[in-house]
Amino acid sequence: MITTHDVWSRRIRSIIWLCLVALVALTLFYWRYWSALESLPTRVHQRVTSHHGIYLKKAAANPWLTHALIATEDRSFYHNWGISFEGIGRALLVDIRTLTFAQGGSTITQQLVRDLMLSPKKTIPRKVTGILLSLMVTALYSKQQILNMYLNEVYLGHGSYGVARAAQVYFHRSVANLTASEATVLAGLPQAPSAYDPLTHYKLAKARQWEVLTSMVSDHMISLAQAHRIFQQPLHLVQ
Repeated sequence: MITTHDVWSRRIRSIIWLCLVALVALTLFYWRYWSALESLPTRVHQRVTSHHGIYLKKAAANPWLTHALIATEDRSFYHNWGISFEGIGRALLVDIRTLTFAQGGSTITQQLVRDLMLSPKKTIPRKVTGILLSLMVTALYSKQQILNMYLNEVYLGHGSYGVARAAQVYFHRSVANLTASEATVLAGLPQAPSAYDPLTHYKLAKARQWEVLTSMVSDHMISLAQAHRIFQQPLHLVQ
């Protein structure tokens, strides 16, 4: 006769075995990707060089651009573990409802990992791998290092990898000299660089810029009045 004690003993043994299997799997995962994670800054340099980009040092970053990107792409960036549980949950619900993998729910760290380490094919294993790698990247690098790598590798259209190259392509300026209006236009590009290209789709780019500005208002980075003033500033686009 099976007693309650026997049932609980079996459950406890099953839980222990599952924990051991998970620990072994995570250890193997760790060793497989460790060298790639350590070389992440080198990969960023190589990506910039191979696309004739301009490597941006921390000191040359534009506060308007970094604040706008964080407000738009990953508002919990400085506090999360490299992933957003809210974003993952929201994306999962949409994926289940549409039976697709269309939603990303990606943080800045997840975008960095996806661009440099993963296949573009959207599958469940790739998403799980991206989540685990993002957690590891957050453990290995500081938030400033992660942000700097992202600023250098993110694709912003017209063959521009990195914000420094994009600033030159769209405005013939260095990143440090971008106006608030120009910076917030660039911050809207990662989601869909072709669709929001200010050189070919000006109205859509301005609509996206307003989304960026309202995100900054929601995060108390600027006031609504400031957002309106920035939106009305002229864009000195390359002709």
